[in-house]
Amino acid sequence: MTANPSDCLVVLVHGFLRTGASMLPMAARLRREGYLVRPITQLNLHREISDLADQLYHQVLRFRDAVERQRGRPVTVHFVTHSMGGIVVRSMLAKHEIKGPNRVVMIAPPSRGSRFAQHMRDEVLKLPWGRFDPLRKLLPGEQGDCEGAGDPDAEFGIIAGAPSKPTGFPWSLGDGSMAYAPADEGEHDGKVALDEARWEGARDFLVLPYGHTWIMAWPEVMKQTAAFLADGEFSRAP
Repeated sequence: MTANPSDCLVVLVHGFLRTGASMLPMAARLRREGYLVRPITQLNLHREISDLADQLYHQVLRFRDAVERQRGRPVTVHFVTHSMGGIVVRSMLAKHEIKGPNRVVMIAPPSRGSRFAQHMRDEVLKLPWGRFDPLRKLLPGEQGDCEGAGDPDAEFGIIAGAPSKPTGFPWSLGDGSMAYAPADEGEHDGKVALDEARWEGARDFLVLPYGHTWIMAWPEVMKQTAAFLADGEFSRAP
């Protein structure tokens, strides 16, 4: 089902320790496509996925209701997310109903958690984690909150990153030996491995050669995001 972009509200949800400002290039591109766009900011360092999901639900309702009052007709709500933001949206749609159909583009999501997060928590930081354990929700498998975020009835597309060699943090901390890598070279974006990004509930899965931190700002990623929002699948055309 394809809706007119002007009748679609696209909510942009950022990743861990980021803000809505990180999604502004994506917001600009989608507005040029004709979509109504709302980036959001959540303080997510110390909050659980389920709490962030509940907060997001109420934010989305406020955005949607305000737009519908202004336009005098219903709008369809879609989502574009980066990193942990995709897990928050999955959890929200599993717990709460947002009138749809909803399409969700998850960019570099830790769908099964992140071995990189576990390495940073347990081998690098090595803090006496107590009640304040901000990385716990990102741990792989049953240790964290990502894998069990839910299987909501929505159309999901995943864009994962796998450059030949990631650059920037954490590689800038040392000699570039990939010591913190969550998988073999070419199989991860620097923080999330391809096997961690995959999720059986996704309708489409696309791998592009970009690193985790700014993958959502690359023109090809924005192009593919717009394609999925329009058609429910990524474009493989050259």
